Amino acid sequence: MRYILASHGPFAKAALASAEMIVGGQENADALEVSFDTTLDGMKGEIIEVIEKNAEEEYIIFCDILGGTPFNASIKVLHEFSNLSIVTGFNLPMLIELFMSPLETKEQLLEKVREIYPESLSIFDKSMLEKEEEEAYEL
Repeated sequence: MRYILASHGPFAKAALASAEMIVGGQENADALEVSFDTTLDGMKGEIIEVIEKNAEEEYIIFCDILGGTPFNASIKVLHEFSNLSIVTGFNLPMLIELFMSPLETKEQLLEKVREIYPESLSIFDKSMLEKEEEEAYEL
């Protein structure tokens, strides 16, 4: 299994670097970024170039947002390659979990993504802290 992270600006490269800082190097992952002068076809070409290096392997492409240039280019590539799937809205907890996962098939990993995504969001505010303090004293 190989991964391509694609984003507007350096987000994908920074997310990959951050994940590698936590879980170690990921030789099976590449990061691509769209800059102000990147065209849709240019991004498509970059994705194809990465895939063709290991064309026999399966890929999951992680795009920053649905409908952006990385996603639109990935959809165009999906028409040409059957060995890939696309996930939008990736984040660091998702990458860490996947990179550490013993799961091997693309289907298993995509199911793991479905589980991880809602778990990777938490919201904290002062009222939650006060509630935790009250519950601690109730024991």
